[in-house]
Amino acid sequence: MSDIFHEVEEEVRKERYIEIWNKYGTLIIAGAAAIIIGVAAFQAWQAYSLTQREQASARFDAAALTFANNNMPQAETEFRALATDAPAGYQDLAKFREATSQLAQDKRDAAIATLRELANHDDPILSAAARIRLAWTLADTAPRAEVDALLQPVSETNSPWRFAATELRAYLDLQGGRREDAKASYERLANEAMAPQGLRDRARAIAGFLKANAPPGAAPAPTSAAPAQAAPAPATPAQGAVPQ
Repeated sequence: MSDIFHEVEEEVRKERYIEIWNKYGTLIIAGAAAIIIGVAAFQAWQAYSLTQREQASARFDAAALTFANNNMPQAETEFRALATDAPAGYQDLAKFREATSQLAQDKRDAAIATLRELANHDDPILSAAARIRLAWTLADTAPRAEVDALLQPVSETNSPWRFAATELRAYLDLQGGRREDAKASYERLANEAMAPQGLRDRARAIAGFLKANAPPGAAPAPTSAAPAQAAPAPATPAQGAVPQ
């Protein structure tokens, strides 16, 4: 008897499936087709995106080689093209290198405009790097207040760029005649454990130079100071530790 009930249940189930299929079969097929098409389109887009990135990478390498060969006008043209039509990440990096190419040709106004655009970028890393680079570019010509305003967002205690900002301000102090303030800043940087090693070494060398080469009329430097000829001259904007 149980076999009969089982067979009846199976028949009822089949009839329901047939009824559902007759009613919704077209929609089921359309939905399945949409999923398949969607997956295929996504895979096609991934392949296209990968191809675009590979092409942009090759173009960027070619532009960087042009720059390394000192063909600055051509490098600027190639980086500008990448900044226009390359994938987003390459666009931003190419624009940065475009500014570097412009600076190498003494096109300061063009480079400053490019860097100002990058300084207002939504990406905090790109914006910070552009601010440091722009501040070095303006260091010898712009009012101190303008440079300080550029550096303010990257000078917070939790900013990884704060040491670069401190170094730049020390340079501005030195250029502005505030020698003792500059020396104190370089000494602090030289002993800042969290600062990059290259920056610490540079700050230590400049602080040593300032100690060993007192200005006219100043008290003699301690006898333990390093010889003047062994110390490098203070860093200039071109020597600042900023991205290229």
